[in-house]
Amino acid sequence: MTTMARFPNEYELQKVAQRCHNVLWERHGFDPAQAFDEFSKLLSVKLYDEVTATGSRTVPQRGESADQFAERIRQLFGQANNTPGFANIFPHDDEIKVDDLAIYEVFRHLQNYSLLATTSQVDGADVKGTIYEHIIGNTFRGELGQFFTHRSIVEFMVRLVDIEESHVVYDPACGSGGFLIMSAKIIRDKIRQAHPELSREEVNLRVREYSRHCLIGTEINERTARVARLNLLMHGLDYSNIFTANALKSSALDDKRLYSLLDIGGVDVVFANPPFAGYEKDPTVLARYELGHNGQGHLASVTREVLFIERIIQVLREGGIAGIVLPQGIFTNRNLARVRDYIKRHTKILAVIELPDWAFIPSGTSVRGSLLFIQKLAQVPAKYDVFMKSVNNIGFSSTGRPTKENDFPETIQEFRSKNTRYLVPITEIEDRLDAKFYLPENRQVINLFRSNPKYQLVKLSEIGSFHTEKVNPRNTPELDFELIETSCVDPATLTITPKPIKGYESNYTSLKRVRSGDILISRRRPYRGAIVVVPPELDGALVIPEFSVLRLREGYDPNYVVEILRSPQFVRLMTIYTTGEMSGRIAEKDLRRLQIPILADHHSIGTEFRTLRQRIAELSELMRSQERQIITMCSELIEGH
Repeated sequence: MTTMARFPNEYELQKVAQRCHNVLWERHGFDPAQAFDEFSKLLSVKLYDEVTATGSRTVPQRGESADQFAERIRQLFGQANNTPGFANIFPHDDEIKVDDLAIYEVFRHLQNYSLLATTSQVDGADVKGTIYEHIIGNTFRGELGQFFTHRSIVEFMVRLVDIEESHVVYDPACGSGGFLIMSAKIIRDKIRQAHPELSREEVNLRVREYSRHCLIGTEINERTARVARLNLLMHGLDYSNIFTANALKSSALDDKRLYSLLDIGGVDVVFANPPFAGYEKDPTVLARYELGHNGQGHLASVTREVLFIERIIQVLREGGIAGIVLPQGIFTNRNLARVRDYIKRHTKILAVIELPDWAFIPSGTSVRGSLLFIQKLAQVPAKYDVFMKSVNNIGFSSTGRPTKENDFPETIQEFRSKNTRYLVPITEIEDRLDAKFYLPENRQVINLFRSNPKYQLVKLSEIGSFHTEKVNPRNTPELDFELIETSCVDPATLTITPKPIKGYESNYTSLKRVRSGDILISRRRPYRGAIVVVPPELDGALVIPEFSVLRLREGYDPNYVVEILRSPQFVRLMTIYTTGEMSGRIAEKDLRRLQIPILADHHSIGTEFRTLRQRIAELSELMRSQERQIITMCSELIEGH
């Protein structure tokens, strides 16, 4: 009989899983979701055989035909599907929907490996979780790819909260069960550290009991809920508390057992990465939530993550803690200020951790996000400190590849030691709740433009008008226009290369007409420093709404103003003020309020700025000329002239 071993590493597991998937695709042409369903059934049979017997029943025997072997596998699937601890993953009357040869070939690829041996190891359990993240997140990107939070982020969140064996943990949008599995892993580590005398089997039994009583998950998508159940099973955990349900509308009428488990105020810890997209418009759902109303007593559709925040706070017990992955707009957007007010009224904000802009690109979305940690309190103190930090290294790259650089362990230490560098008094937190805005180095930049010991500070709205003359090119379809988009501005050379278009070619119906001498300020990705003066030859050109058009009042020197706006400090200031979930932009309302130093003799400084810019242009042309000379000399030598 073949001796089975645990998968030695993640790559080997992915490689074998890919081979199995190829068999199913080549034999049946299944779409990714169908192929995954059938592969999951075969994996469940193998695990059932290893747990209830020796695993020999799922190994093809010498001389055994494909149809004989497949018949045994189908019988085992039926048994597993009606055996406590394995039932309710698939519908009770479900069947394996692949042919005999496909079953035979898949198990031939799996026969040398033991799922049980893999899941019995702590590091192996981590490897086991990747089979779903890899297959769904890469091969099957699409329908299910959105449900995953990278394990590095998951582990950080669970470790920062520091869960205990007595804590009931709930994930209202559990996806593949990553937060629940990580919770069990950390409880396993704690049990081993506290009780080294326990055998591996005793530890496994205790963790399984913990999962049976303390791990709860709801998932709206049936296929994904099935993934979570099988994932927990493959990690040696009980999956009986994984429910297919909409966490925003579950009630006793839907599932009495689920409703009793989530009795209001009965959960110790919530971990969640609620859906980032989509509005809730169902009035019966909106009516259940304060945030489903507009503040004047009327129902108002909101993005679902807003309602998830309220639901999470509802189910937490007094003193309970939640760690939530949220899009950046929750922390910064003006129209979501009432959401932030709700959080402040009902919870103590423990920490806000801002992730790199690319953190969720490996999961299939470019939405920027942060982590919010809150504690539910009946009486929120008026004064306390919030831990706020922006992390740059998170254990993986923008392509999803693991990296050694990881700021998370250090961040946990800083949080627990209450490192004063990252503590912000709640009384100093204004409307915004993003960590970036309150970092010490960023507050220093903000203060530079709020108070100057030597020079007068003047708001941009006072030194000029923000011009808003609107033009719709489509109204004159045959007319020629010069269109200035953000890509037309080169921040390095401070030049504008417009796009000539006909009116009917415009993708915009509301553009701004500019005049010679206007200052264009790109509000989108302001860190680029795309701030230029409109030259005379572009008088009358049109710019897209991403630009603010500052037309200076008489008496203000444009050379002076534009150089102050281009300064590293002011560009940094605009970047600090950015909001939004995608590329980040500074609102014109914020831009208007920003101040710059205006000296009484600023015209003379403006003249000096202009002279320096002219000298830079002359030197740049000299460099280009000499580069052309070198190229010419090389060509003559090579060509023998």
